[in-house]
Amino acid sequence: MSASPLNPNDFAYGDPDKLRAHIAELMALVSMRANMVGDYAVLRDDAGLKYSMRCAAAEFRAALNLLGDLTEQTDRDRQRDQSARAPRTYSNPEARL
Repeated sequence: MSASPLNPNDFAYGDPDKLRAHIAELMALVSMRANMVGDYAVLRDDAGLKYSMRCAAAEFRAALNLLGDLTEQTDRDRQRDQSARAPRTYSNPEARL
């Protein structure tokens, strides 16, 4: 397995890229667990199979939760950018001076 090109430590807190890096890292773990599940199934090791599947499910749920956080964050950023670009209207013409 190759190392992920996205390292969460390379990004500042609150950076959407940090969330993306964590999601990529978790999904790499899910992929590794899926391979382990196949190996345990071939070996007929039910305990290893069960443990690997539970770990994969937990890692997948964590990635889905981070995806929700990423979606919320990007939506907030988009709304903030749109409100910053919106023309300001003034009820008092002298207020613009």
